[in-house]
Amino acid sequence: MTDTPVRGEGEALSIVREIIRRSGHEIRNALNGVAVNVEVVRSRGGRQGAGGTADSFAERAVTDVGKASALTNGTLAIVDAVLVAAAAGTLRSNAGYGNGGEIELLMYGDRAPVFVSDVGPLASEIGVQVEHKEQVVILRVLPEDRTHS
Repeated sequence: MTDTPVRGEGEALSIVREIIRRSGHEIRNALNGVAVNVEVVRSRGGRQGAGGTADSFAERAVTDVGKASALTNGTLAIVDAVLVAAAAGTLRSNAGYGNGGEIELLMYGDRAPVFVSDVGPLASEIGVQVEHKEQVVILRVLPEDRTHS
């Protein structure tokens, strides 16, 4: 682990709560995109001669489902990793990034690269930096004003 100050489990869970809040917002956005595009496909599909105009909306719906799936996978990976680290006593956190903060997770074997891969798409959407150093993964939640949400 790094020299970051060890904080209470409550603070780490507060940081995870912020990650989950942002994640939920982006997942809802992706699912709303699916709903809108499916509604367009449905309404245009019923029109005489609409044919190919609905295809682009159907394609976007498929893309949005994939995005929602990736965001959900990242969210679940974070929750799982934090709960495992908390149970093992290896969860470290450091506040000081506005409404953000950072969490250090100790991961052995191939867990860290798989975790980083699962969390990457989510992290880029919600203003979280992921840093992987050997067996330590650091999740740094950027202040709200430095994210797009």
